[in-house]
Amino acid sequence: MTKGPAPSASFEHRSFGAPGAERTVILLRTGVSTLSDPQAEITVRRDARIVAVGLTVDDIDDPAAYRGATSAEVTAATLAQFAGAERHDRPVGLVGVGEAGELAIMVAAHLGEGVDRLALVAVPQPTSELAGSEVADLLARIAAKTLIMNGQNDPEAAAAAARWYKERMPSARIEMVPRTDDPTSRLILADVWERVLSHVAPGTVR
Repeated sequence: MTKGPAPSASFEHRSFGAPGAERTVILLRTGVSTLSDPQAEITVRRDARIVAVGLTVDDIDDPAAYRGATSAEVTAATLAQFAGAERHDRPVGLVGVGEAGELAIMVAAHLGEGVDRLALVAVPQPTSELAGSEVADLLARIAAKTLIMNGQNDPEAAAAAARWYKERMPSARIEMVPRTDDPTSRLILADVWERVLSHVAPGTVR
């Protein structure tokens, strides 16, 4: 992936949880619920501040580029700057969901030791060999302890996708999640939010 200049764009974001908490978690996903609390009754039990960033499909678009940064690269650089300011010299947790998972990986690679915990939820495997090579290079740079959660029968992000990411990361574990209501549906963040928070914001239970 090509490198672009530091961008100045900003994104809509919303914080919830404990406002003055030392622990900050950045949540990246797309869709109509991008700024909502996945499970407020679970979030409130954690001494952590969750910052959800409003993203669109255009923000995470990552087509091949020549002598310029893709939309995803510009977004990742912007979010790394944003997270750097939000973390107040302390490592943050980072959550990437679905198609925003690759963006979370790019942000984590930008921040280095600034991210100590990463969760990838229902993240599909790269769709081409070139994209896979580029993502693999980023994954090798991420030292954060990583939790990969996929649905057992997810049509786009099941066991094979989970293994693909784990095999390319220094510190990662997989947890496969069954869905009893509709086994072939995508894994929903709300269904695993408690487990995700326990990983990206450890030791913050009130």
